[in-house]
Amino acid sequence: MKIFVSAAEISSDIQAEKIVRSIQNLLQTQGKTVQIAGIGGPRLRSIPGFHAIEKAEELRVMGFVEVLSKLSFIKKTMNRALAFISTQNPDLILTFDYPDFHLKLMKEVKRQGLALPSLKICAIPPKVWVWRSYRVEKIRKCYDGVLVVFPFEKEFYQSKNIPVIFEGNPLIAELFSDASGKSAPVEALLRQLNPNELAMTVMPGSRAAELKYHLPIIPGALELFSKKVGKRICALVPIPAGVEDGLIRSKLKNSDLVRYEFQPDGAIACLRNSNLGLIKSGTSTLEAALLGCVPVIFYKTSKITEWMMRYLVRYSGPVGLPNILLRVKKRSDAIYGEFLGYEATEEALAEELAKSFSDSALLQIKRDSGVMLKNALVPQQNVTEQIAKKILTWVDEKNSFGEAKPSSIFISAVSFLWSCLNGFRRKIYRLGLMHAYRVPVPSVLFGNLQAGGTGKTPLLIEFAQYAIAKGKRVAVVTRGYHGKNKDACTIVGSNESSINAEKYGDEAAEIKQMLSSVTLGIGPDRVGSVKTLLNAEPKPDLILFDDGYQNLKFRANCTVLCLTDLTPSQIPYRDFLNELAHADIVLRSKSALDSDLEWVSDDLPTMPVSLLCAVGDPEEVIRYYSKLGVLIKRKNIMKDHSEFKLARVKELMNEAFQAGLMLVVTPKDYSK
Repeated sequence: MKIFVSAAEISSDIQAEKIVRSIQNLLQTQGKTVQIAGIGGPRLRSIPGFHAIEKAEELRVMGFVEVLSKLSFIKKTMNRALAFISTQNPDLILTFDYPDFHLKLMKEVKRQGLALPSLKICAIPPKVWVWRSYRVEKIRKCYDGVLVVFPFEKEFYQSKNIPVIFEGNPLIAELFSDASGKSAPVEALLRQLNPNELAMTVMPGSRAAELKYHLPIIPGALELFSKKVGKRICALVPIPAGVEDGLIRSKLKNSDLVRYEFQPDGAIACLRNSNLGLIKSGTSTLEAALLGCVPVIFYKTSKITEWMMRYLVRYSGPVGLPNILLRVKKRSDAIYGEFLGYEATEEALAEELAKSFSDSALLQIKRDSGVMLKNALVPQQNVTEQIAKKILTWVDEKNSFGEAKPSSIFISAVSFLWSCLNGFRRKIYRLGLMHAYRVPVPSVLFGNLQAGGTGKTPLLIEFAQYAIAKGKRVAVVTRGYHGKNKDACTIVGSNESSINAEKYGDEAAEIKQMLSSVTLGIGPDRVGSVKTLLNAEPKPDLILFDDGYQNLKFRANCTVLCLTDLTPSQIPYRDFLNELAHADIVLRSKSALDSDLEWVSDDLPTMPVSLLCAVGDPEEVIRYYSKLGVLIKRKNIMKDHSEFKLARVKELMNEAFQAGLMLVVTPKDYSK
């Protein structure tokens, strides 16, 4: 198996190393060879056999201005990565963090048609819930799914119908492992402190730009803090692996008020042995909070970058991970103080440090908040193995699914216009200008946003069978698509075991075939069907609607929306994705990677078959039965709801027989 992985940040280099090493171990235990290459830091490069096409340390820049200085090198690195992907055609592409670089890289991979069969995962995706939310669509187009490390991220990407892996955070799991944070030098140092010394952790960052803006303000802030609390400060400064410490040591020099103790790669030990920290915004702030070290969060950039963030982006929420995870809405209400840009002055940082240190009750509240986060976030110890297993499962499922359905500008335009029209109609109802009929008995609507192919009718049938088994009198209301019946409302009683598909439509015929005891209301007048059913005897206990989410003249008690992973550029959408928020239940009924809903088939043909299929998503039928071991030798695909002519069916049966095949159809097609 060939793997391409790219991780530029220190924290993502650690995450990537853990996950990729677990994938390597799993594959090797299966007797498979593994080739791993890409862009990595010291941790990734420590994996046996890893081929580095570039060192991650060279890419670590932050901010609009800082990126410009390395633009030529970044472009050169991207071209090398593209050339490698083109020639090696990896089975798995994993990119970690560093979104501006990786999104451009993957956009080029897609544009050039590279590594088409490969599984592409965006690990540690960008903070699109903070700003630049349009990148969600870029992720959807360039990747097959995302790997996230926080539970709220899982909820966010699921709401956007993007396949997601969440098993926990490997770094957080490591924080509380038995071996984590044990450092004899740090513990020996702390034992030597005199009563007039206060130990704290100082983490200025790892990027050159971060050190450029952060190192100058740290000495002044710590000296002011020392004066405010009347103690000499012992600043524990961990030096991350891969970071040259010469600049840090040259700027942080001992004085009468502050002495610095540098700890190579000793972040966890320093945080674990400190009650207070001055820490630049990033993953380290969360690690500090979880380990009981109360962070004062700061971040400075160039004036141009700061101006763009403040006046163009205009984000007023928190940036510190612990505050985000504690659901803080405004930065002014942050549990852990945040000082960004011009706010991060020596006086402001010293004042916040002194306030936390001097007020023991306040300090304890902040430490308790960290404990609350720890209880919510710390995963099982084998989290990296679980992530690796999920990724390999996705690789297998991607291979069995085949090529993705191509995107189309025309379909995108149809989706947009159709969704705009329905959005306008919904606005009229939500403003109270028109009113929907509320179904007066228990009722469930099975609908979708896409134009067919989501599996809502089979789901309705399964649900109805369950309700009937529980003794419910069930009625089903359906439109009767492509049926020749012109009546606005036709009632088919429970005494009829089947109906004509040509007259009433194949979906209505399939429902009646599978649910002979239900009463059907067929026709475009769904309100009329409901009222007629309620006036009949016996009155139904439960009414189910097959489709009708876009029919605003009525509302069921409960709405279930079925959704596949096809995008509005691959299949026409009748509503924008934000309509998912108005459903009671959303089911991802079909997905190339992580199907939340699957049906079990008891009787499968053991001989090769010829498939006759006229449903909304024939590719899914082929994928599903092929995955179950059915050998489909011939495919006779027709447009959804197509009529079957008896002569043509006999002809196909004869052709299949002569070829030693069995002619098979779906339940929906069988009703015809």
